[in-house]
Amino acid sequence: MMLAFNTDKLCKHTLTNSAIVAVILMNSANATSEDTMLFHFADKNHFEHWQINNDTVMGGVSQSQIKQNQQQELLFTGNVSLDNNGGFASTEFRFKHQISAASALTIAVKGDGKVYQLRLKTPKLSYGEAYVANFTTQAGMLTKHTFTVEDFTVSFRGRTVSNPPALSLMDVDRVGFLVAQKQQGPFAIELHSIAFDAQR
Repeated sequence: MMLAFNTDKLCKHTLTNSAIVAVILMNSANATSEDTMLFHFADKNHFEHWQINNDTVMGGVSQSQIKQNQQQELLFTGNVSLDNNGGFASTEFRFKHQISAASALTIAVKGDGKVYQLRLKTPKLSYGEAYVANFTTQAGMLTKHTFTVEDFTVSFRGRTVSNPPALSLMDVDRVGFLVAQKQQGPFAIELHSIAFDAQR
């Protein structure tokens, strides 16, 4: 018995399925790339954990905390005190994923008008050291701040470190935020995301 096929319909059906598969594969590749280079601070799939480091380790009395707000963003808040020679509060996150080669990074935050310090750490640094760069927030506004490796210096407890290892963004395994510079009083910064721009 012979079976008859409509070859035109069969070809069109095959082409349509192929196109769908191609789109799915393209979207999967893009998702992987985006997941690798764009990290949301509130996403537990992007960061292992966060921790608080205040001036209490040096006898100060500044306080801070992190909580998730109604918009599902992480809110870093507290109070900086200059008592007992203190004056800083900070938080730090550890990445779950290896960062691809990148030439710049961009953070998205909603601040309170104060100056904050972005802190990056790699296994090449000694304990307590960090690559640091300052940025100024605008009260109640979501702002983006872009940095290249040239914007960072290495600091240890507020002092610049001489002859540090060169910063490579793909080596970064921790990122943090610090408020200091004698900005006493309450502070609040909403931490949205950090994105690494692919190296060209």
